[in-house]
Amino acid sequence: MSENKKPTKAEEKTKTNDISVKKNKRSTIKPSKKTTSLAPGTPLNLWQAFDNTFERFRDDFEDLLFPSNWINTISLIPQVRVPAIDLEDQGKQFMLKVEMPGFKKEGIEIDVQDDLVAITGEAGWKYDKKAQDYICKERACQSFYREVELPEEIKADEVSANLSEGVLEITLPKKAPKQKRKVTVK
Repeated sequence: MSENKKPTKAEEKTKTNDISVKKNKRSTIKPSKKTTSLAPGTPLNLWQAFDNTFERFRDDFEDLLFPSNWINTISLIPQVRVPAIDLEDQGKQFMLKVEMPGFKKEGIEIDVQDDLVAITGEAGWKYDKKAQDYICKERACQSFYREVELPEEIKADEVSANLSEGVLEITLPKKAPKQKRKVTVK
């Protein structure tokens, strides 16, 4: 067993003398006449701080849902694109032009209702997994779906379509074309 020794007075002195504090009755520090305060935040700074905080939150949330290694698997997901269209009013009919480069007419489906045209299509290459040992596969199957709402009803049974040089042209005859008239400004 170890004996409990009382420290000698010399040891007590060295322990208490490690930090010396000088105590004065009067304070030698004089308060400054200038008052200091923090500058109040301006509304612009507060909005910027809020935007920065929200941006960090969104980035962290996206990293949680879509980690950086997830991007490599995106090429396995079929791409869906929305083709650009032009809708022209030609008086007795509408002309709908749709950009469809690389699509064949067999891969396009057009559904027509009274005042709606729905176009779906699929183009690209479908790989046979057993046929080849690919080193790189960048050509993918592209599919799309597009609905176009028309301002007037059309004759669904008289609709015609033509695909030429990557542009699909759909002729949509109107049921009862509205009469237009010009008004002159006096």
